[in-house]
Amino acid sequence: MGAERRAFGAVFSSGAGIAPRRRASAWALRVVAGFLVLGATGLARPQMAVAQSSSNVPGQGSLDAEIDPFPYDPRLEIRSYLQNHLPSLWWANEPEYGLGVFTVTIHVPVNWRGNPTSALQQLCPQANSTIWQGIKRLELQPFYKNAMWPGVVCRP
Repeated sequence: MGAERRAFGAVFSSGAGIAPRRRASAWALRVVAGFLVLGATGLARPQMAVAQSSSNVPGQGSLDAEIDPFPYDPRLEIRSYLQNHLPSLWWANEPEYGLGVFTVTIHVPVNWRGNPTSALQQLCPQANSTIWQGIKRLELQPFYKNAMWPGVVCRP
């Protein structure tokens, strides 16, 4: 009995000046509110249904033919293409989408010599590239010696 009183007193020691019944009821309200919050979050989440498959293999659910597990992401395709094909010390900004065209600014190093517009024509993806699955045009805009140069429009 003495240990219970000490534990009860330790729990409510911060509420000095409040009557013990009020402290106990405040504690009970907190406990009930905590259970309600935990119960509400458990109810808010949809329960996972066990998928039945024709193969009857445990752990293997059926796949919906309407949902593509790996949807086409044009920005990811452009980034990975440029990462693999840009010369060393060249870098590109994130692809920007506007008016139906993806535009990428390519930064050319200052010590590079040549025409950056003609160099970017060589960077256009081939007609069989996976980039063309979801986009029709890609514009490559060179940024060379602190100035924008004429861009190149790539098409499949």
